[in-house]
Amino acid sequence: MLHIGIDDTDSVKGGCTTWLATEIIKELSDFDLIGSPRLVRLNPNVPWKTRGNGAVSFTFGKGKGAKEKIGEIGNFNIFSFKRGMPIRYDSHEILERIKALVLQHSHPDSEPGIVVSEVFLPEGLYWQGVTDIVTDDILSDALQGIISFGFRGSRGICGAACSLAWSGNSNNINKISHTWELIGYRKKSNWGKKRHISLDSVKKVSDLKGVFSCKDSDGKIAMVPNSPCPVLWGFRGIDYSILIDNFHDIGPEKPERWLLYRTNQATDDHLRFKEISTVKEGDSLRAEVIVSSISETIEGGHRFFTVKDFSDGVIKCAAFEPTKNFRHTIDRLKIGDKLIVCGSVNSGTLNLEKIKIIDLVTRYSKPPNPICDCGKRTHSSGKNSYYRCKKCGKKYSRPAMIECKSELELGWYEPPASSRRHLSTPVSLMPKL
Repeated sequence: MLHIGIDDTDSVKGGCTTWLATEIIKELSDFDLIGSPRLVRLNPNVPWKTRGNGAVSFTFGKGKGAKEKIGEIGNFNIFSFKRGMPIRYDSHEILERIKALVLQHSHPDSEPGIVVSEVFLPEGLYWQGVTDIVTDDILSDALQGIISFGFRGSRGICGAACSLAWSGNSNNINKISHTWELIGYRKKSNWGKKRHISLDSVKKVSDLKGVFSCKDSDGKIAMVPNSPCPVLWGFRGIDYSILIDNFHDIGPEKPERWLLYRTNQATDDHLRFKEISTVKEGDSLRAEVIVSSISETIEGGHRFFTVKDFSDGVIKCAAFEPTKNFRHTIDRLKIGDKLIVCGSVNSGTLNLEKIKIIDLVTRYSKPPNPICDCGKRTHSSGKNSYYRCKKCGKKYSRPAMIECKSELELGWYEPPASSRRHLSTPVSLMPKL
């Protein structure tokens, strides 16, 4: 088979690797596309990442059996075969064809990488790339005998290789091996202009079974990017047929082209179970902990509190302003509450992606000040001290605290879709138990 991976063709100023993927598929239309193109998100904490740290890969061959339409570029339909047979090809000739497109369409300050291989790469390379840093030695070993090429620093070779190492069949803790994203692309004349997508159309598709990350609860549209890139919207779900059957309802602006991707988004593949004492900068962590301090608010509305695990490792957790109402959940936590925390370590602080409340300590509220025998309300004489009637001077013992119900329920809590990472599994897809 012919396996191709590309990465790092865009930048914060523009461009889009997935859009370039559609150009490559059209260029190689003399071959059959086997399976769907793969959009693979990698470690969200690497400091040199592109916007979403996503690489793209595809497999070509001679299609066998039935085919499905998975994309469209104007009048050019893109079909995919579930099964295929190997084909003869010249790797260097294929590389030259792709290089021409990458040179033409990659952003000037990107560092594109291309990998052309007869086989998928070892899956361990993917896990290294999604949870940690891929060193030069690890990458060199994985690329033995494989053709690769890079431009302007060649950083994208690493992501391109990792995308060819993702099988999409892993059995992670959330039992989500993969999801799907159908991406619509704008006409070139509209690039950089305001996108015209109505909230009503987004609400309509967001209620479909298995669809996620379309909008926030306050109505903010999350599936439409704010950057000047070619993407019009990204429509995500666990059933690709629902995406294909319903994307036409999104509008009024319509895509000039569209393509379906199999992806590792919403899998939590980046998270690792670790003791707090062993975490290092850049780790993405899932840990069972106990709240060890109540939250503090700093300028900007950011919340900070500390937790400890069952080995007494302590770490500060953060819920930043863009997480919106998620911060109110953090405000209601009490010392002793048991949680699962998920997030990434940055400057020694765990930036929260979501939490699960496992158990809550008993909550108490202060009872009303006692009424004096003379009928007047008493006043406290100080913290943990008695109550005193200002009229007659009579003193009363401090009454016991009243047990009360927590405002929180057991279960998962998360920031709005517009503030979530691509890899983070939405609560709507989390196991219920």
